[in-house]
Order: sequence, then structure tokens, then C-alpha cells
Amino acid sequence: MSMEDVLVPRERHDAVVLIGVDRGENVEFIKVYAVSEEIAKKTLEEFFNARGLFPGDYRLVSRGHEEVGERKVITTKTEGSLSAALARLGLKLLSNGVLYLENIERLYQFTLVSETLYERIASATATKESRRVKIGGPVDELEALSLGLDAVVENLRGVELSEFLPENALLLREPPVERVVELLSGERDYPLIVETKDLKKYAPLDFPVVLRLPPLTVEEFTAELSQRLGFDVDSRHFLSYPPERLNLRNVEALAKLVRALMEKKGLSEKDALELAVRLNLGEL
Repeated sequence: MSMEDVLVPRERHDAVVLIGVDRGENVEFIKVYAVSEEIAKKTLEEFFNARGLFPGDYRLVSRGHEEVGERKVITTKTEGSLSAALARLGLKLLSNGVLYLENIERLYQFTLVSETLYERIASATATKESRRVKIGGPVDELEALSLGLDAVVENLRGVELSEFLPENALLLREPPVERVVELLSGERDYPLIVETKDLKKYAPLDFPVVLRLPPLTVEEFTAELSQRLGFDVDSRHFLSYPPERLNLRNVEALAKLVRALMEKKGLSEKDALELAVRLNLGEL
């Protein structure tokens, strides 16, 4: 493949380059799929040269083999989740053609992001007291997970992370640090997502993405519970709730408890809620 050829969209049988570009046509994201690691490296080098890009301006965030599965081709159309993730970052997914996968079981891939995009993601995921994830609205902090990067998430909010992950991602909750070190240092064909309630435990490790999702506010917790129960809940019930209880998973647990008390014990909404709160806090 010549330097000029790597930029020409056409049918391919050895490698394909997928890129995310901004409105100024700057390349902020690069993903290379190839039939071997050697061809992937060569294709990436040719792409850099043909576009006049400097490798030092990009950060390698993922590499390794990936199972083809049921895919017959790789195009911008087959990479729908990637396209959507890039679109949320203001980037358009382009490619240099179609990679046909007949008789191919595994591919080798490189994924790189520009230092500019990396810093943007890091900035967007930094903890800010004035910023909260809006339940039911845009969840900006979690968009980075769909890009297929390794990440550690301090999830005090109780968000279901699996909804934001690529299909091949490995999600581990509170894994031993030694296990994480082993995975990060080895070659993988999938992104690693570590969910924890204590970010300090994994602070020494080098994750491309670090997310901190704070607990719900009392107002958010009350609104979520009211929505699930179908009646208005007084926020005063939760003014003394410890922060670790103000999360979406506890909202769901408390809602189930209230409904069970109403259905099986015949309690009124008010009595069921008051008893459920006491049970939830272990006060009985």
C-alpha cells in the first residue's frame, strides 16, 4: 500500500483506517484494523506520512487482537456505536474504504487519540463541585466510555455503566489491584472498565480515562424515587441520609421496598414510605 493509496477510499482486503475529524478536518481519532500486527503498523505509518501527521501528537490508548465474529465487512456503517460516540464529541467518522473479512477470524487493531482530544476528555471528566450528571439528560462524563478506552470509574451515583460500554468491554467491580495491573500490562482486544467506590485504591495505575460520579443530591434522589413510585415523595425523609445511600441503585431498592409494603402489608403510601426509609437505614 503506497502513501497515496492509503488515503483513497476503496475495497480492501488487508487493512482499513477509520478516523474521527472535527469541523476543520483535523484528525482527532484514529483506528486501524488489519489482518496482522505487522500490516497494522505499516498502514498506520503510511497514514501518518500521507496526511503529514506527527505520531508524537497522538496517544496510543488500545492495541491488540479482536475477534471478527459475525461481521462480514468493516465500514463506517458497521461501526455505528463508534460513529455515535465520536458524533457526541463533535467528530465525524470517515474511512479509507471497506475491509472485507471473508475467511478472517481475527484482526489486529490500533486505537489512537490526539493529545488535544485526550486532554479534552480528561478535562470533561474531572471532578467539579459545580457540575453534576443530570439524570435523564446528557451524561457528558460517560461518553468517553463508548470510545473503547480503558477507564476507572468512581461510581458513587449508582449509574449502570454497562449501558454506556462497547459490546466487547470488560467491566470489573472492585477488582484486586494486582488483577488490574496484570490486565493493563498485557495485550488485550477489549477495553477494561473498573468500577469502584474508592478511587484512591487505583490512583497509582495509568488509566486513559478517570471518571468521578458523585452521589445524588437529596433533591435528585427524591425526584428519582417519586418518578418510580408514581406519587410525590417529601425530600425531608432523606435530609439525614448518608451520601453513600444517595445513589440510583438504592433508589430502585427503596422503590421496590415501598411497593412490597403496600402490596403485601396493605400500608398506605405514607406509612409504607416511612417504614421503608427506616428499614433502608437499618433503624429497626
